[in-house]
Amino acid sequence: MNNHRYLLRPDRRGMTLIEMMVALSIFAVVMGVVFSFLGNSRRSYNSTSERADYQQSLRAVISLLTREVRSAGCDPTDAGFDRFVVADDQHLRLLMDLDGDGDTSDSNPDEDVTWQYLAAAEELQRNGGLGAQTVLRDVTDVTFAYFDDDGNPLVATPLSAADRELVRYVDISLTGESGTGEEISYRTRILIRNG
Repeated sequence: MNNHRYLLRPDRRGMTLIEMMVALSIFAVVMGVVFSFLGNSRRSYNSTSERADYQQSLRAVISLLTREVRSAGCDPTDAGFDRFVVADDQHLRLLMDLDGDGDTSDSNPDEDVTWQYLAAAEELQRNGGLGAQTVLRDVTDVTFAYFDDDGNPLVATPLSAADRELVRYVDISLTGESGTGEEISYRTRILIRNG
């Protein structure tokens, strides 16, 4: 009769230690793969986000610079000032009479604007008459190139007053590094409206 009791009950001993270790090992491998995937996804997201932020900053700077270079020499009252006071590889000073009052000394709107690349600080600065302000950091190169009406380069920089009068196009090349160390470059050629 005692044998009958063992026959009616199923085996309830549970898992062996080896089975438990195999299950935990498989679980650890699966969790390692999942966490590795999540970590890589997060790093990729951060890298893409930082790159996009820096690209947006570069585009904003190029947009402002383009607008100001196009407006250089705006002189509705024929006051007779130079469009470019300084035209160098990494330094550009522009004059424009945007409010039509016959001078270029106003700071609202900015009518005397200087752009300068500081290589040692890796910064691009803009001075609209109220002091230099850094508009972009982590800049590795800025180059201003100048071309005449026929597209011929004016290479003897800084440009003389006679060569500054010939400038019809300004080529701007801007290179910087995003927070992840990726190099991002933009280049544009701007037609001067007032020339």
